[in-house]
Amino acid sequence: MFLVLLLLCAGLSLTTCDITVHLNSSIPLSCLPDDAPVLDDPKYTWSFTSAHTKEQHTLEEKGKLLNLRNIDITQEGQYKCVHAGYKGEDRMRLSRTFTIHVKVPPPFQEWQVIKEVYGNDVTLPCKTARFFSSGETVYPPVVWKRETENGMVDLKLDKDTNDQEEEDKTPQRIFWNSSPKEQDWAIKISQTIEEDAGMYHCVISNTSQMLSVELEVEAPPVPRCSGHTGPWEDCEEQDSRSGKAILQDSLKDFSASVYAELKGSKPQTNLIFSPISIAVALYNLLLGARGETRTQLEGALRIPSGFSCVHSETKKLKKEIKGTLGMASAIFYSPEQQLAEAFLNQSKEFYDAVPEKLTNDSNQNVILINQWVAKETNKKITELIDYMDPTTSFVLLNAVYFNGKWKTVFEKTKKMENFMKFSGEVIEVQVLYSSKYNLQMSYNKKLQAEVGKFPLTGKNSLYILIPRTTSEESFVLMENNINKDSIEAMVSEMNKIPSQSAEVILPKIKLSVNTQLEDLLRNLGLSELFSNPNLCGIFPEDSESFISDARHSAFLSLTEKGVEAAAATSVSFSRSFSSFVALQPFVLILWSDEVDTPLFMGRIINPTDP
Repeated sequence: MFLVLLLLCAGLSLTTCDITVHLNSSIPLSCLPDDAPVLDDPKYTWSFTSAHTKEQHTLEEKGKLLNLRNIDITQEGQYKCVHAGYKGEDRMRLSRTFTIHVKVPPPFQEWQVIKEVYGNDVTLPCKTARFFSSGETVYPPVVWKRETENGMVDLKLDKDTNDQEEEDKTPQRIFWNSSPKEQDWAIKISQTIEEDAGMYHCVISNTSQMLSVELEVEAPPVPRCSGHTGPWEDCEEQDSRSGKAILQDSLKDFSASVYAELKGSKPQTNLIFSPISIAVALYNLLLGARGETRTQLEGALRIPSGFSCVHSETKKLKKEIKGTLGMASAIFYSPEQQLAEAFLNQSKEFYDAVPEKLTNDSNQNVILINQWVAKETNKKITELIDYMDPTTSFVLLNAVYFNGKWKTVFEKTKKMENFMKFSGEVIEVQVLYSSKYNLQMSYNKKLQAEVGKFPLTGKNSLYILIPRTTSEESFVLMENNINKDSIEAMVSEMNKIPSQSAEVILPKIKLSVNTQLEDLLRNLGLSELFSNPNLCGIFPEDSESFISDARHSAFLSLTEKGVEAAAATSVSFSRSFSSFVALQPFVLILWSDEVDTPLFMGRIINPTDP
């Protein structure tokens, strides 16, 4: 390996080549160029004349190449090669001279680099022990200098003291750090600013030595909420699809994804939830989400990125179904937190919700939340929580209440029937019975289930999905086929089927299910909500607020009068050409025909469980 800095060679056999090389580098010297005449019986003689001593030496090298390795200053000078031989009968000689110059690299400079954040104090060290013997004492043995555009300037230093002259309007910020220990003559710069950045030199007295320190001052971090505290943007018209259609598609997709998460891999228990209620509560939260948190929420809710009309379209949807579905969401927050005015105004505008402050008493907060739930669910759910951690700072709640009546009334009877569980165990249950019930029913190949559509008041319908057999395998297969596309296809297909009169047997149901939403939200990609969310649209002065609790509670009853549900609901039925009998585990979907969206979804594994 060699490095040639400069190569100036004269012509073929004429005199010299000037070559400049780095100290300790290597280079090969060729006696003749490739196009030199070829002589017979060639002999090579190399000589060296030192540039420093002018002494000439004959070198032992006898070949065409002279390899110079690890070149030092003593090898500067002229290297001459004489090539002797015969050209025919004539004796000939060719020569070439190389002048080697050795370039000594500049000495390296070493310095310490210290980084500090704007506004913090910083210490620049200067340990002088290696420059002085133990017997030497110099006070101070150093002078601190700083590089500026105008050259080096001395720093004026004093002891760190508050006893400054009152008339001194420019407080000193650079001091000797403290009494010297271990011969460290460090200085301290208090409350660093960006202009403090640069090179500092601790020059050792009576020597040419100095210790250098480079100070880098990092700009203060931009507050996380900077630029993220404004209101939600205005709704913009959609290019090809209406905002209503986008919201409906998102709700159906979200409903199916929530069911997929809550059902688990195997059906073990009853399940009731209201996807629209959970979604609307998260829409309310979305009002104040910014940055990556907004992106994650939009993804989990299946909302197109940047869909600005989600809140205005939700307001319209709530108005359309107001007659049959009571819906409410609430956010309770610590009284120590200040909420953004824009969030308060838009929560009221779009969701009729004003966030409420928690008290400093966790027991009182339990009562406060349970009273709110009881009020919004027509007292069907009276105890959502029984304990609240005193450190809770933010609680997300949602509740819906539905009370729909059958369009075809069931017969008044106390009829009992056998309901078969997955295990083969048969339990006796009280049922709803009609010998001539008017409904739509069909076998759905995609879902591999028999589907019954029961019309309810208020432009709503109850769909019940019954698998082909009573086995758990058939039920799981049916559940796994439930998604946005299969639900849409099922609803579309059932709307085309004419109603028929059939015998119907449904179990009476009355159950309540509380669901912790944390696992669900995490599985939907919203784990950031519980750790470090960007909720600057809600808390403009506090970028560290996070959700500490999220719950959903559902109540469902299926009686002769109709379907009553709070916070979530579901119902099911069963098969046959002339009958629909739901005496085995089934899935149910309470559907709003008015807004083409599921209001409740769930499954009944055991109708006798509360």
